[in-house]
Amino acid sequence: MRYFFSTLILFVLFFSVGCISNVEDISDTPDIDPNDISYSADIQPIFTSNCGSCHINSSTSGVNLTSYSTTTNSVGSVAGGPIVVPGEPGNSPLVEKIKPDPSYGSRMPTTGQYLTPTEIAQIEAWITGGAEDN
Repeated sequence: MRYFFSTLILFVLFFSVGCISNVEDISDTPDIDPNDISYSADIQPIFTSNCGSCHINSSTSGVNLTSYSTTTNSVGSVAGGPIVVPGEPGNSPLVEKIKPDPSYGSRMPTTGQYLTPTEIAQIEAWITGGAEDN
């Protein structure tokens, strides 16, 4: 009986550590000055590298991230409005969908790796700065 409980405790500890290490650490998210962000140099490359299979040169769920114009004019069919609200990253469905545990639908991108905390912070800073075409 003692062997059973010892084995059970080791089993639970082993799998608990595995679960803990699978949690995304966003505590190291950098503070980025919106003035240091360029749409063409910083934001579009993120979209092109990570969102291309569904949202570059096509519109999936109303979202097309091919260019500045298509991005800022995209109206998400799930969100029911513009995906980018200049100056308001907290009200921009684009930000909601790239962060862990969105309130609706799946986190983006659904294929490949999620965006890094730095990439997410860059997109938030760009929106905070007015989502300018720079």
